[in-house]
Amino acid sequence: MNGPTETQDVEINLAPLASARIAYTLNNTQPVRCSFIGTQPFFFMDTEEVLEEDGLFDGIPLDVLSENLESLHHKIKSYDAISKEFQDDSTHINDLFSEDAAFISSPRPNETSIQQLTDILIQSRFADTLLDYAKEHNVELLYSTHVKHSEYDRDAGKIFINHSLNLGYQILLTSIELRRVWQHKNGALVDPIAFYPDHAILINRLQEADLNAFMIRIAWELKLAQQNDAWLLVENSPFSDLGGSFAREACTDFRSANNGHALLSIVESWFLSERCRTHDRTLIQRMLAGKSPEGFSHSQELSRQALIEAIYALGKNPYGNNYLAPHIHLLVEDPIFSEVRDRSNANFLWFVKFESSFTQAEQELQRDESVDATSYQLERGHQNHEAEIIQFPKTASKASTHRDGQCDIVQFLPNFKHREL
Repeated sequence: MNGPTETQDVEINLAPLASARIAYTLNNTQPVRCSFIGTQPFFFMDTEEVLEEDGLFDGIPLDVLSENLESLHHKIKSYDAISKEFQDDSTHINDLFSEDAAFISSPRPNETSIQQLTDILIQSRFADTLLDYAKEHNVELLYSTHVKHSEYDRDAGKIFINHSLNLGYQILLTSIELRRVWQHKNGALVDPIAFYPDHAILINRLQEADLNAFMIRIAWELKLAQQNDAWLLVENSPFSDLGGSFAREACTDFRSANNGHALLSIVESWFLSERCRTHDRTLIQRMLAGKSPEGFSHSQELSRQALIEAIYALGKNPYGNNYLAPHIHLLVEDPIFSEVRDRSNANFLWFVKFESSFTQAEQELQRDESVDATSYQLERGHQNHEAEIIQFPKTASKASTHRDGQCDIVQFLPNFKHREL
């Protein structure tokens, strides 16, 4: 046969595949590898085909058959080598799996780990102040494997941090949750759905931007104290733009870290980024999911007043000036802070506003109908008066003297029982 044979066309080199495995991931690690299965896909025949033994190899040269056998022999050797390698590593792999299983089922870490975390945080003046504030309000910092990253349980008064995360992540997440405690206790952690839809978008954005701003501020203060773990994560994460804004202001004027100018630069960078789209979508989905809580969503004017108070509470600090108070009017009036620029989110927000206005009009109509029904019942009540009987003396007309020379005159008076005079 001239040219490449069929066997040469399908022959493959197994050397690059020696490092290929099918593996699983557990807690961001990859400790276990499975055995090598093969390079050909599995398939199942729907019909059974009977091959005749006679003439099966008729017409095939012997040199082609020998080449096929040699190729098959090389494959078998490769499979044997891979299987032997896997068997040699099986003990180590099982040990890794046991370690991960023990890590998942292990009890809560001892309190010394929390102490190490707080020892790092107190090197930041602002974080130290927030820790003291949390203790004053009986909020406890704990490790837990039942949260993905971190969580502040307002009802239980506890902050849970996942101890399996990197120390830098733990510092950043703890900073966020400590600031969230401050928001909660100062009346700034209000559910955005309680506001008018446009105002809900703004307060939801400001709450998240405030958390990121103070997270970066604490990381910067720790960097100045030679604790670089948190700041290195800020520089090499999606928060690098926010960290760069804060660092520029702080390096230009060291007082800007405390007077609020550096924090305002973070808020401005936050609103100009694509973070608005993500948080808007989450909030609008909540609006579409169910009934909003009791609040100011039914009145745009009341919602605006509550929004101003919430922004003022959000800008408070344990020390220093209120960094949002001088800019409340700009935050409320400027469309760059409250405008929904994503078309999909804007369409769904319009639907939420339309449904809210329709519900409000329906409630007002029902209220007017109930008032009209009450007025009608009052009018009917005035008409259904009771009678009072008055007897006149005998000097009445002859036509009416049918009972001892007297006559009865019926007079209708409201709310009196009938009586005889």
